[in-house]
Amino acid sequence: MSANMKRKFVRITSPTGTAIYPRLTTPDTKFDKDGVYSVDLELDSSAKEVAGFLDSVKKAADEAYKAECEKRGGKKLKRADLPIKDGEGDMVCIKFKLKAKAGNEEKSWAQKPVIFDSTGTAMQTPPNVGSGSKIKVAFEVVPYFTAMVGAGVSLRLKAVQILDLREYTPGDNFDAYGFKADPKGFVAQAATEAATDTDEDSSDF
Repeated sequence: MSANMKRKFVRITSPTGTAIYPRLTTPDTKFDKDGVYSVDLELDSSAKEVAGFLDSVKKAADEAYKAECEKRGGKKLKRADLPIKDGEGDMVCIKFKLKAKAGNEEKSWAQKPVIFDSTGTAMQTPPNVGSGSKIKVAFEVVPYFTAMVGAGVSLRLKAVQILDLREYTPGDNFDAYGFKADPKGFVAQAATEAATDTDEDSSDF
């Protein structure tokens, strides 16, 4: 491939889903010093639109795998898992990533996802999108191969459309951490009452 030819990847846009742990405005540098933008998208696989979308992603992955096998002399290769995980019930969670720095040692450049509002306006200073926001994701299906994990694809985050914003606010915020209420679990009021009873019982000691 010549230096002037830009490799083309399959580009797909997701249906509307729920953002989980989005890092869309400030890249995460915990495991990569250059930073990585990312978002997990929760979708209901029982919906017809979502089922069709998942089929298109799997088809692109199948074609990428076939091409990689042909590239390596028709040898059947180990296949890596798709960045799609099953959730509760019919829910699935899809992981999208974009490195904040692309290129190589000779030439590199900064990149970030484009953030649109619901009307299609690209925001120069987008809000800090939090978990629970309703979004669509535009991405590229990018093939890769390593001896350890095999042939697979990553879903390269390119753009996001925000349809319903839940802005992230740093601090002790329940929604900001991506938690969901569980009516069958621990309730603080009951614990407080138990602690009070214990304190009263031990007052004679």
